Amino acid sequence: YPPPASAAIYITMVTSTTPPSGPWAPRPSDRPKEELPSISVIGGTGRMGVHLCAAWANAGYDVTMCSRSKEKAQVIVDELLSGKGYQKKVTGANAGQGDYCVPPCNAKDWRLRAGDNAAAANADIIVLGTMYEQAWPILETITPIIKGKGKKILDMTNPFLSRPDGYGAGLPKDGPQAGILIHKEKLDDPTAKWAGAYKHILWTLILPTGPKNPSRPDIEVFGDKDAVDDIVELIYRHGWRPIVRGGLDAAPDYEGGKVSCCKIFGNLKREFGEGEKLSVGW
Repeated sequence: YPPPASAAIYITMVTSTTPPSGPWAPRPSDRPKEELPSISVIGGTGRMGVHLCAAWANAGYDVTMCSRSKEKAQVIVDELLSGKGYQKKVTGANAGQGDYCVPPCNAKDWRLRAGDNAAAANADIIVLGTMYEQAWPILETITPIIKGKGKKILDMTNPFLSRPDGYGAGLPKDGPQAGILIHKEKLDDPTAKWAGAYKHILWTLILPTGPKNPSRPDIEVFGDKDAVDDIVELIYRHGWRPIVRGGLDAAPDYEGGKVSCCKIFGNLKREFGEGEKLSVGW
């Protein structure tokens, strides 16, 4: 499974159902979009949320873009469904860190809708796509509705990834050193299955049709097996490659913003030794 030399070669490789010979998770057989789990994205109007909503809708999923007000999400959804993509300049404290830049794309068959945060409870997979500090207060409001329902929760929050606007200040030293572990503990629902992924992926690289840089298509995944299986399928369907790092006990090692020489050298070793191509850059 050598690194792809072009986008065309890459698409051919990831759509194959042949089990990979490298570190990538086996790709499940494609199934009709009507059988796919539905997805809701809390924080769906943020930069990561908008780019992923477009990518997942283009991959055949039924996606709800959630925001504090449905009206805010509806403006973006209407723009995306028109086929124009979505471009918006980011101003304020986070200016210069990357804008909204979803390119025009045929969205005729997309199943994409807008909703408020309460609407997130209706989906099979609930995505936490806000800043870490905002995730639990929102999830807590729908806890009475989702508890005991066997939801899959994809946690993309990064408590250690500091931002100019003050978010990402880290976690208390005397508690779990991963946001997903804290959220799981607070939800306290044994029927819920958790996965972490997209921790190191920049939204500017996520196009509706696949990675902007097709030579670096790998995404790290960890968590409960039932949730990980769904996220592995999800990643493959929108044109990337998943590498499963382990269960929830691996979470502290894969939080975004935690950089160390050991991690850097480990990534380089796996890249040269096993062919991993983690997504990096802008």
